[in-house]
Amino acid sequence: MRKKVSVLLASLLLVSLAFATTPVWAQEEEDVAIGEVTDPGTLPGSPFYFMKTWGRAASSFFTFNNQEKAELALRFANEDALAINALCENGQYELAERHCERFQEQFQGALWRMERAQEEGRDIEELVEKLKDNQLRQQQVLAGLLETVPEQAQEGFLNAMVNSSFGLQNAVGKIQGQQQMEQFQDKLNLQLGNMGEETRLQIQERLEAKHQAADEAPDTESPQQGHGQQNAGGNK
Repeated sequence: MRKKVSVLLASLLLVSLAFATTPVWAQEEEDVAIGEVTDPGTLPGSPFYFMKTWGRAASSFFTFNNQEKAELALRFANEDALAINALCENGQYELAERHCERFQEQFQGALWRMERAQEEGRDIEELVEKLKDNQLRQQQVLAGLLETVPEQAQEGFLNAMVNSSFGLQNAVGKIQGQQQMEQFQDKLNLQLGNMGEETRLQIQERLEAKHQAADEAPDTESPQQGHGQQNAGGNK
């Protein structure tokens, strides 16, 4: 009997400690949200991160259509962007830069699944708008970090911002047309106007170079598209 009481008290103590730390974490993260995601969850570098990896893989496996898989990959990308922010707050800049690759993979996976859903004849207009809104917020979060991280970590952030934005611009052009793509580009440029001049020019020049290269390249689809969704839970 005493043993059972001791176990119960120990369990209650652990629960109380967990809840005691929650307000502090919530206070730190409450001002950083992307779409419906307000918490990055377990961060890379944690010994329990593999559980998050498994959970993502299981969620993806049991999601059965491309539209829902796109929504899921977008949520994972939002979590990853918030994880990058949290890692930077902890001074873990090298790990944050590496995690930018995971963010890119998840976001590209969302785009790939969205395009497959359109090919299946699904109504994805709401999903496209959600991706655009979330991407602008992702860019805002990453841009705020870019000018504060050490110079040696900036390349990963630049790649994440440019590649994810370029991918979405192309998808919007294919699905909604040139006018909608240009409107999204205007919103992005307006947001970049809040950054430092040198950083803004770097991003714009890279985006222009990618668009120019895409215009000159044959119209083929990369077999690597969707790689992020197929490996939804992995870590770099």
